[in-house]
Parts: sequence; structure tokens; C-alpha cells
Amino acid sequence: VSSDESEYWERVRRSEWSVGDPIAEQKMGERLQVARDSGESLGGLLEIQVYNVPAGLGSHVQWDRKLDGKLAQAVLSVQAMKGVSFGLGFEAGERLGSLVHDPITYCEGKGFARATNHAGGIEGGMSNGETIVLQAVMKPIPTLYQPLETVHLDTKEVVKASVERSDVCAVPAALVVLEHVVAWVIAEAVLEKFPADSFIELQTAWEAYQAYLEL
Repeated sequence: VSSDESEYWERVRRSEWSVGDPIAEQKMGERLQVARDSGESLGGLLEIQVYNVPAGLGSHVQWDRKLDGKLAQAVLSVQAMKGVSFGLGFEAGERLGSLVHDPITYCEGKGFARATNHAGGIEGGMSNGETIVLQAVMKPIPTLYQPLETVHLDTKEVVKASVERSDVCAVPAALVVLEHVVAWVIAEAVLEKFPADSFIELQTAWEAYQAYLEL
């Protein structure tokens, strides 16, 4: 992680909304206040980035071992998550292939890499050594202070849904949950790639793998 990235993530950690851009954070606060005043709720788009992931986690052969498949399943299992994407995400469907796929580069001392990271660190179901970039969409909280219409189970008459205590937006809290969910999946993938009963064994296997990749 570069110094600029470290500063960015430090701002994220200090932010009330887990946002690294102060201007964006201010706009979010204003939007939340408007929603609160009008009895509404908000969802949002969350992004998780995983640094220093070794190339080769996951599988390009078996569908149930694909790393992006496992991450997507885990993320969508969290309540209120309605979509997941990697890298460019759905924008990839609007671009030409030459503007989507990442050119491969080579640098002495650093080895192979990608000039861009549109794939979001995963290709063919396997990590490629770049930063894993994952986005998830969270729907707004369903309990509203201005409730929607529903139907009474007994009378079948149209009525207003009951008013319950409601937060305006749970996206910052959900981000903490997703960080741990993603970390769990990555840890499982690491242990699948490097089976070990102790951290020393894991470190030995990891160092041997790094040496192998440099061949």
C-alpha cells in the first residue's frame, strides 16, 4: 500500500461514514438529513478492497471453488445486500473489450503485473495478484416513518404499514460486517491453497510458493 493509499484509508477509519473523501462525506451527511426529515431511508454502494492477495487463490476449473463465486455468495448472504460486482463491475458491459481487459506488464524485481485493474483482482475465478476490488449494493431499510400501503390479513382492506423505530441508513454498519465476511472467505482460500496446522507451517508454505512464483 502506497503512502497516499495509507493516508486515504486512515481518513476512512476516522470518518463517521467510512468515507475517505471529505466532500463526499459532507454530501452524504446532507442527503441523510434530508431523508431523516422526510421520513425516508437510504441504501448505498459499498466497496471493499483487499491488498497483498497472492495470485492463485481460488480455481478456474471447479465452479464451486471460484474465488469470486465464493465472495459473491458470502456477500449476498448478508441481509439487505442486493447485488455484487468486481472491478469495473456492470460498467464492463458498456465498454469495448480493449477498454475492459487489463494489459499484462513485467518489471524486473517485481515480476508480472497488470497495467490496470479493471478485473478487480480476480480473473477466471482466481486471484491474479492485484488488489481485489469488490462492490456491493445495499437496499434501503424497509421500516419507514412514512409507511407504505399494505393489506390487512383479516379484512383484506388497504391500510398503512405500522411505524417502527427505524434508522435512516445502515450502510456504514454493513461495511464493517462485509469487511469481516470478505476476510473470512479470503482466509479460507489461503488455507485451501496452503493447508497448515500452525502459522509457522503456513508461513513456510507461503515463502515456498513465493519462491516458486519467482522462477
